[in-house]
Amino acid sequence: MINVFHVGKELNIKKVIKFIRDKGPISRKELSDAMDIPQPTITRIIEELLKEQIIREAGTLPSSRGRRQVLLTLNAQCYYSIGVEIGRTVVKSALVDLEGNLIQFEVKPTTKAHKIADVIEYLREIPGQLLKQANVDASKLLGVGVGIPGWLNETKEGYISPSNFYGETKIPLRAMLEEAIPFPVIIDNNANVAALAEKWFGKSRGSTDFVYILADLGIGSGIIVRDNLYRGLSGKAGEIAHTTVDIYGEPCTCGNYGCLETLVSIPKVVDRMKKMLKLEGRSELHYFNNDIDTVELEDIITAMEKGSILAKKALEDTGTFLGVGVSNVIQHFAPEMIVIGGRLGTCHPFLLEQIKKMVAAREMNVFSRKTAIVSSDMKEVIVLGAAAQVIDDSFSLYSLL
Repeated sequence: MINVFHVGKELNIKKVIKFIRDKGPISRKELSDAMDIPQPTITRIIEELLKEQIIREAGTLPSSRGRRQVLLTLNAQCYYSIGVEIGRTVVKSALVDLEGNLIQFEVKPTTKAHKIADVIEYLREIPGQLLKQANVDASKLLGVGVGIPGWLNETKEGYISPSNFYGETKIPLRAMLEEAIPFPVIIDNNANVAALAEKWFGKSRGSTDFVYILADLGIGSGIIVRDNLYRGLSGKAGEIAHTTVDIYGEPCTCGNYGCLETLVSIPKVVDRMKKMLKLEGRSELHYFNNDIDTVELEDIITAMEKGSILAKKALEDTGTFLGVGVSNVIQHFAPEMIVIGGRLGTCHPFLLEQIKKMVAAREMNVFSRKTAIVSSDMKEVIVLGAAAQVIDDSFSLYSLL
């Protein structure tokens, strides 16, 4: 079998695979013209890829004369990857094909009684279990991607030190996963893997420069520049959570004041709602079953839709603050697109309206007007993104340049 997924093979092969993946179905001539690769070279590569079933023929183009041109597309089932999301209250895993289809999906809720060692033992069985359920041979598995709510350090052990993570700190996560899982393992921050999910399977497919903003329990971003995930010098580029939006604001866990995350997250919008109800909203308590203590994000959305002025104000303020963060990102990167995701980021179209309104109010030049701001429509974005990082690494051109 041609080893097209490892560094050192012919650069043109990977280029062609990725181009067919992004633009197919496409003919040999269209490939040759679009990629500026001679037709004989394209023909040789295509014959190899067809032989190995990495691509397949998918009909023909109409022709007024001569032979019809055969269309080519990626064979989505030629390889698979596994995506894993290790959350604070749940572990999700899925077997995913090259088109982002969830072939098998598993969810395991966790509790405060669970330790990280329990999670690792559970994940030890997952690859074999998913492959068996889907009747997929292990030779077709590219690897296992893992999305986490934090950052790994650069040591061999790959320590992670997030807060409130199974009651432990300084966890040697990379070492633990590599010992447990007999396949290549790639681990990354949730926002980064979510950006890769959008790049491969979402609204940003085909876009080479965009920023994904994950607004959920916290806030983060993944940055795609020239079709590659941008990591920066420290490997932690995209930490918009700790960009300052109010120097006189609340203290942040990072030690600074007025960081974006002190204003935008699910816990923050819930706290904002509770404070508003206590201070001025007794007349609106009926929207929340007369119980302030149990208010959740979903309750705020429901209350707004039923006419709560305070619930609308809570979301409006959240959209305004997030809009400031989005505006800063646009001014720094001038991307083609900003994709807003996460449970908070996609909670209601009204939030996106407020974000766009604030960006429009703060735009300084024509570049702001050219950046599309959209809401993600992907489900299970972390799991898909974790799988996508394996695919992205397998198809990556960066390591060959």
